[in-house]
Amino acid sequence: MIYGHVLSTGNEVLLGDIMDTNSAYLCRQLKSCGVTVIKTSAVPDDMAALVREIEDIASTADVCVMTGGLGPTPDDLTTGALAEAAGVETELDTQALASMKKYFDKRGFELDFANQKQAMLPKGSKFIENLHGTAPGFSMTIDKCRFFCMPGVSREMERMFDLKVRSKLNEMTGYVGEIQVIRLMLFGMAESRVGEVLSGFALQFPEIHLGFRIRFPMIEVKLSRLKEVVSDSDEGLDGAKEMNQAKLWVMEKLGDKVISDQGLTLAQEVGRLLTKRGQTLSVAESCTGGLVANLITDVPGASAYFLFSATTYANSAKEAVLKVSRQTLETNGAVDETTALEMAVGVQETGGSDWAVSTTGIAGPSGGTEEKPVGTVCIGVAGPSGSFSQRFILDSGDRERNKQLFAAKALEMLRRELVKN
Repeated sequence: MIYGHVLSTGNEVLLGDIMDTNSAYLCRQLKSCGVTVIKTSAVPDDMAALVREIEDIASTADVCVMTGGLGPTPDDLTTGALAEAAGVETELDTQALASMKKYFDKRGFELDFANQKQAMLPKGSKFIENLHGTAPGFSMTIDKCRFFCMPGVSREMERMFDLKVRSKLNEMTGYVGEIQVIRLMLFGMAESRVGEVLSGFALQFPEIHLGFRIRFPMIEVKLSRLKEVVSDSDEGLDGAKEMNQAKLWVMEKLGDKVISDQGLTLAQEVGRLLTKRGQTLSVAESCTGGLVANLITDVPGASAYFLFSATTYANSAKEAVLKVSRQTLETNGAVDETTALEMAVGVQETGGSDWAVSTTGIAGPSGGTEEKPVGTVCIGVAGPSGSFSQRFILDSGDRERNKQLFAAKALEMLRRELVKN
């Protein structure tokens, strides 16, 4: 059995300034390569602490995947710490330097002296090309442990692992396997309730792992099955059949809280449905401040269906841009179902789209009343066959999270109408 260690470096990780998602990603990937992770750890930007941790790992693990500390600044210490732990000097790696120069030249930047520090690697190490950033990676062996050092930037690290490191680990372990994965996205159910509803899963499907991950305000339910690749195609088919049965069992238990059986977010699912129907969308926002439009346009290809967005905080803007009637605003106020309805109809007409959605509410922490407390949101939907609006109270106790809830609820209302129609 091959034992692995995942090591993150950087003060920002230990101070909580950034979430260490790298370690979670790497633990999953090491498992798929046949490596058993025995420990994860994080070390600050301190040379002595780094060297001690590396020396300890070198005596206990067979593999260590390490992220961070490969940049050009004085607090990037990974290369020096590994060299010291191995008892070697650093030297200029011509392959690493050429790779960096190519990256800089392609973008019209000059490779300065500070950046050249990144091409100084421990003697005897093997350069790993970074196709998506400036910091080269490298691998080296200390005692019995093979270290793979990658950038801390998640996007760069994930691509380096997938393109350059994964095959090396498979060679080490001699493992050939695959993970079958199904991802379901939920909205509108608490995580504790999801766990309760699915409590009988392990008895029904003992060979399949059930996992949950909060992607606020949604929850991802992941079904995974690790199996060795075999030549008997029937076994592979049986595995796929069992995974599909497990998916159907989960979907039946969770009902209409499942917004996608393909792991899509609300914005991605709305985009998929609009694309499938060949229809278009416009958005009017007040309390969400452009968040709905941002979620939609974060999806590649959104220009095929997203036409127009209006963020109208002031009543005067609602009246001038969206044609909300002054009487509605004076009688009912900005946070009202009628206002939301007129906003949706107005932006649909202004944008010339098939569909429209609107938000107006009170995100907090102040501004609430007894009649309309913080967390009140009114959402309007306009479509080819008519329009409607609804009021909800969705208070998480935090302004930013309330805005995320409001935006998700608006997309969910639109998604349901697209499915219904």
